[in-house]
Amino acid sequence: MVDRLNNRGISVVELLIGVVLLAVVVVSLAASGLYASRILTRSRIQLEAAEFMQSELEKLRAVPYGELADGTRTAEKGSSSWTIQEGGNYRQIVLVTNYAPTEALSVWDTVVAYRLYP
Repeated sequence: MVDRLNNRGISVVELLIGVVLLAVVVVSLAASGLYASRILTRSRIQLEAAEFMQSELEKLRAVPYGELADGTRTAEKGSSSWTIQEGGNYRQIVLVTNYAPTEALSVWDTVVAYRLYP
């Protein structure tokens, strides 16, 4: 009769296979966590750049129609420049912003807005 006590438990080979599978899963999760972190950082910076551009555009919209002129502005984390083109009963504003929270990173945005003659 075969001794059934030898069939209980796990062998060294089964243990090694389990450890390898666990290592593959852990490494995959770590890599996806790093990727997600980079994507979140990039998204945050792009959102900050969009907010910077929006604030610069709002400052230009606050300027009275007759006083709109070409110009530049430098802020703590970026700069902006704009040109004004005269139309029939409107003025076209071309705003270019450079949001640079660090020296190694900058986001450039361009927006075109129109102001109708009041």
